[in-house]
Amino acid sequence: VENIGPAGVSEFLLTVPNFQAQNLAYLTASSYEGHGKSKGSVVNLSANLVQRDGMPPDITLYSVSLPKELGKGESLTFDILSVFTHSLKPFPEEITQADIQLVVYQDGAYYLSPYEVKVQSLSVQVPSPRVEFYTKLPNAKVVESEIKYGPYDNLPPFSFSPIIVHFENNRPFAVVKKLVREIEISHWGNVQVTEHYCLVHGGARNKGGFS
Repeated sequence: VENIGPAGVSEFLLTVPNFQAQNLAYLTASSYEGHGKSKGSVVNLSANLVQRDGMPPDITLYSVSLPKELGKGESLTFDILSVFTHSLKPFPEEITQADIQLVVYQDGAYYLSPYEVKVQSLSVQVPSPRVEFYTKLPNAKVVESEIKYGPYDNLPPFSFSPIIVHFENNRPFAVVKKLVREIEISHWGNVQVTEHYCLVHGGARNKGGFS
């Protein structure tokens, strides 16, 4: 991140499309002290949900507090980790026991940002080299089980180009529909924890016989 404005800044805004924000399970930001081989300890940054005037209505906005004010012309490198649940949808939704399971993933080829982006790339790694379909854009290619988009240069703020990837994924999709945790504390200080899980398969439903 580089501050090209006339004054110092103390925050960085992250934008998430609403269709992904509803499944956002975890978000963290961190920077590193030092550069290159002298890179030091990790500095965790706080990310808070905010609302700002003038923003598009179909995005969710987070503010990341910088470890120190970023002056004019200064830059800072940091990592953003976001985890989304229920982002893979089975397609078709029903298969026989002999069929392979195919899923669909939707995202954007460009990183959605309220700032101008000088250069960016996207890599979608899938568990199998069998890719039924992917959105074809300039500078897009498939290398074994990886779909690469970019690099793309000088993107205006809020640039967005939707992509769809349809691929094989035969892994089980365990979803906890209900969890009950019982904690029993005895008079002597012993603690017993019992958890009851209701698990379902969140992938394609089985049709026909099963053996």
